[in-house]
Amino acid sequence: MQASDTFHPHKSALGTLVSVGIVAGFISAMVKSGVETILPPRPPTAVPPPIGLLDMMGFDGATMNYVFNQTAVNWGGNGFHILFSMVIAVVYVWLVERCPKAGAWWGVPFGWLIASVGAHCIVLPLLGVAPRPWDIGTAGVISELVGTALWIWTIECVRRVLLRRPAIR
Repeated sequence: MQASDTFHPHKSALGTLVSVGIVAGFISAMVKSGVETILPPRPPTAVPPPIGLLDMMGFDGATMNYVFNQTAVNWGGNGFHILFSMVIAVVYVWLVERCPKAGAWWGVPFGWLIASVGAHCIVLPLLGVAPRPWDIGTAGVISELVGTALWIWTIECVRRVLLRRPAIR
């Protein structure tokens, strides 16, 4: 294998990669939200990490609501989650463009490492807005692993379609 097989500098313009990452991040955040509806990651009484982070920054995350179809929707927490997804998607799209192997297995190892381990097992517990990994429980672990796999897979699908890239072998 040659270096050119693993590192591809400047194949696409940075602006294109950022745009693809933003679109992929938004769509994948909707997917993750849907998974969390079917497989809730925490009990209903627990404060979601995005709300905890907003509270830490001095915002009252619990009151950032709008009503859609007679249902209160928290735009603050959802917005934070969407923004996180977009940022990670931009990083992922840029990284896979430079080093295609980072997108191996449809990006699932990357997603688990960055989101599941990095964010949910290290950063959020250290900030005090999520339980420690051993306190998450089996249902929380299942939700996180399945949700993150589908989330990053969606980012990879959008990346491939918008950049017209072939599958990684």
